[in-house]
Amino acid sequence: MSDISMQPAILLAYALLMAAASLGEGHAPPLSFPPSQYWDGNDGQWSSFHVSVGSPSQRVRLLPGTSVTAGDATWVVLSEGCSLANPGLRGCEDTRGNVFTRNESTSWSTDRLDNHGLYQLDTYEESKLGLTGNAYYGFDTLQLGSEGSGLPNFTDQIIAGIATNDFWLGSLGLSPLPINFTSYNSPIPSLLTRLRNSTHIPSTSWGYTAGAAYKEPPMFGSLTFGGYDADRIGGTGISLPFWADQSRDLLVGLQSIAYDTLGSVPLMTNGIYTFIDSMVAPMWLPLDVCQAFEQAFGLVWNETSELYILNSTTHANLRAQNPSFTLTLGSGTSGGNTTKITMPYAAFDLNMTVGYTSEPYFPLKRAQNSTQYTLGRVFLQEAYVIADYERKNFTVAQAAFPASGLQKLEAILPPGFVFLKKAKLSKGPIAGVVVGAAVIISLLLIALFLWIRRRRASNMAQPAAGQADVHAHLYDGNAGIHEKPAGIDGLRHFEKPAGADGMPRHEMLGSDTFRPELPAIDKYGYSELQVSERSWRAELSAGDKHKSRVATTVYELPAGDVAAAELESAASSEAKKRDKPKR
Repeated sequence: MSDISMQPAILLAYALLMAAASLGEGHAPPLSFPPSQYWDGNDGQWSSFHVSVGSPSQRVRLLPGTSVTAGDATWVVLSEGCSLANPGLRGCEDTRGNVFTRNESTSWSTDRLDNHGLYQLDTYEESKLGLTGNAYYGFDTLQLGSEGSGLPNFTDQIIAGIATNDFWLGSLGLSPLPINFTSYNSPIPSLLTRLRNSTHIPSTSWGYTAGAAYKEPPMFGSLTFGGYDADRIGGTGISLPFWADQSRDLLVGLQSIAYDTLGSVPLMTNGIYTFIDSMVAPMWLPLDVCQAFEQAFGLVWNETSELYILNSTTHANLRAQNPSFTLTLGSGTSGGNTTKITMPYAAFDLNMTVGYTSEPYFPLKRAQNSTQYTLGRVFLQEAYVIADYERKNFTVAQAAFPASGLQKLEAILPPGFVFLKKAKLSKGPIAGVVVGAAVIISLLLIALFLWIRRRRASNMAQPAAGQADVHAHLYDGNAGIHEKPAGIDGLRHFEKPAGADGMPRHEMLGSDTFRPELPAIDKYGYSELQVSERSWRAELSAGDKHKSRVATTVYELPAGDVAAAELESAASSEAKKRDKPKR
């Protein structure tokens, strides 16, 4: 058996091993992002997630942001969010999930941005609810989880540093849309897109439920990139296409709201379309629906705070009654396929903290028009949402609460990926193929070893006459005779080029010292969703008029001598109307 004859067998064994490996997943597994095991927030108890930003790293706790526009960047609360926006508030940094001091990060950079990175947040949907703010944007390192967690990390990731009180905690954006700056030549990919393009996850998708602090024991939130956790889903749910307006992609028909008190009438019978947005806590519903809640449970609307603050009597009565609410969701405002999300009163039993004062409130808001209809984090405590951006659809189902630590991660594969469906192999056959390939490789290696040993013994037993004949030609004075290096058999061979003497010339062995290789070609590129081409910038608002704040008081980042420019919205249906920067 020669070297050449052994090569096909070795290649066959290698191919069998690779085939066995491909019969496993055949794709990147979904990525489960573990919660921080903290409950954070000034408008309720929300399950947060750790990320580490900067060099050296600074660890902060964030809430997942499902908003497709506001979620295009990772938001972190800057130290100014306490020193300027809330001076003197004890424990401010911890209540805001820890703060990020950009001047202490050696990798923080705003070189490619105007205004030292100061821009207006792209809260296209949230601004309809009166929630706005500015941010210092910059590029820095981002590590999911803590250092050494083994989770993905990225350099040169876009980060937005906020100080506004409209968003008390930072946000881990789940949007696939890139972010656009008027001073930057090309769109900047979001975190979800970078996870997909770097093959950390099998598809541009996620599954999320906010967790429930009121459960016994409390259940933290669940966030999965590139798939979902089947153990956190109860029932079949309903799958819907993304809404035509890209900024309101997670739009669902809310057909009715009822509660389980004997003899009660529905709180809502006329269906509406409402947007699912984890960037906010309450539910914004039509005025007549809010008034139905008021009559049923004695809620009183506070015009100053724009909240349903509960007095001690109302709060005690609600806890004693302990109603359970059922929301019926569908693809439209009535009929068709539907699913029901049941929510206990405990999901609505939240506290609003302002400064050092904390009061119980009911997380319901009076919407002024249909653009404000929203289901916030309070809804996501009992609902599980899956978003698949490559197929442009999403699923809403009742959330389940399995025993702590249990997971059943399911990958969402990209469109056209059918290998696993065709194979339909269980773990047993796959293991059999792997073991068989390993046995074949072992046998081939043993055969190769025995063949090499026999060949070496055969060469060492060459007749002395043959050796003498070679040596005779070595000293015949012919300048064409050359010495050959020792071969694999350990002998030194001498040969003469074929010529008049008729001596055969033997081929020299190949060398492993210098191995030629082909030049690498970087053909990998990143694909992103299409965004609008508007490139306008808006000036910052003169003050913060939200809620009961004095109009002349601004709890924003200091602009210095430069004005903040608004980010380009990638999804606004009104984008084309704004084609020039404001001054």
